[in-house]
Amino acid sequence: MKRDFPLRGASRRDFIKGVFAASAALGLGPTRALEMLDEIGGSALAAGAINANRTVHIVGGDGGFAWYSLLWPVPGTMTELLTNNTVPFDGLDKATKIASGALEDRTLWHRNVNGKPLWSNFGDKKLVTAMLCGTNIGHETAPKNPGNSNTIPTGTIGSFAACASIQTTVQSLVPVIGINRNAVGMPYGAATGSPSPAGVPNSDAMINLFSSSASKLMTRLSDPNNAKLYEEYYKAFLGLAKTVDRPTYQRAYEDSRVAISLVAQNLGSVLMPAPGQVDAWCGPAAIDANVKALANNLIVAANAFKKGLCSQVMMPTMNDDPHFVWADMARVTRIANGLALVLQSFMDYLNTIPDPVDPSKKLSDNLVMTVSGDLPKGPFSNRNSDWTDSTPMAANWMYVMSNGYMKPGWFGQVARTGKTNYDPDTGKLYTPAQFPDAQVTPGALGAMLYAVSRGNDRRVRDFTTASYRAMMNVVL
Repeated sequence: MKRDFPLRGASRRDFIKGVFAASAALGLGPTRALEMLDEIGGSALAAGAINANRTVHIVGGDGGFAWYSLLWPVPGTMTELLTNNTVPFDGLDKATKIASGALEDRTLWHRNVNGKPLWSNFGDKKLVTAMLCGTNIGHETAPKNPGNSNTIPTGTIGSFAACASIQTTVQSLVPVIGINRNAVGMPYGAATGSPSPAGVPNSDAMINLFSSSASKLMTRLSDPNNAKLYEEYYKAFLGLAKTVDRPTYQRAYEDSRVAISLVAQNLGSVLMPAPGQVDAWCGPAAIDANVKALANNLIVAANAFKKGLCSQVMMPTMNDDPHFVWADMARVTRIANGLALVLQSFMDYLNTIPDPVDPSKKLSDNLVMTVSGDLPKGPFSNRNSDWTDSTPMAANWMYVMSNGYMKPGWFGQVARTGKTNYDPDTGKLYTPAQFPDAQVTPGALGAMLYAVSRGNDRRVRDFTTASYRAMMNVVL
């Protein structure tokens, strides 16, 4: 049902944000907030409250980003592998060249998981977009230097912060969580309207963000029986109040009953991985601490999304500077397969969970994932010697799983002799001299924001004026 609602623009967004904040404070949850918005302004106002995807930003610092080129390899690497088995990939049978009309004239490979391309059970919407953007400027734990692929357009606006600003319509308890790497925060940056991120050292600390102090008080309320008894005592005491029969007090009493039930809960306990879940997600790579850390982080993130507790999670990955890993090919394959299995398991898990804000969808329908880093290492290095830090013409790129809001495949090309940039407005290829990195990166990151905003170009324009038309997929 559509009704006329007087607020527009920022005032409308502030009103929606306020309704969700009040609902969360009263313990009523996002569903009740949506019902109230529908009652006040009709379905159009309610729909505006969920016009953003959640995000997971995986950041491969200290050279660890290179591992993800084994999940979505540079097409030129795979072409060379036909005749040159020294390039850094562990076999043509480990990945599949995607055949889909959605690619148009672009190329894309996905690593295989149990004999099938990663996320192939989800169709075209999970096909990855790989965009040349930024430059390889050397080792960083959390890439923040100007010119890298994490800012829009010239280092003044953080792309992850811009995502978070867009996501404020999906009201949550702790909107943004960043898992630090050795006390170094992820490359969040700043953007108008973005909330401050909560930084934690690991997934265990992320769980503790939501663990009620009251529920852990001297371990008394951690016992479900004690928590229930505490709740019942409180309700009984309310029944003794003089105002218990007055209609004007009933809503406040009901809100307090809901709130006290939340105080008695330890929400952190529902975020923990289930017994054996991490090892099941990792497979044989469970012996690798970095792969296990990624699985832990993603399980906790998924459970937090399930409860509507946050909208964005940033996390480090690998951070191992794998220069000489090719000396043990079996280990390379085990880790690469483990990373792919973790990402497949994550999306399969989200696909079992109704979105708490939009129950008609699964969480897998409402997630955008990015993978970026300081440097992807040389895609044409000789794996028998050194997986070098340098890339052709200092090329860097970002992978985005956009849920179909962006066209999939590679935008730009990387070859042994150099790189070819592209026009984000047309997709046409250019040499960097004709179309420099400073013109490419803003468009690439604008396209990522387009996916986060679920195709809301007007919202993207709050952060960048760059064109990204070539990457837009307007027909989902």
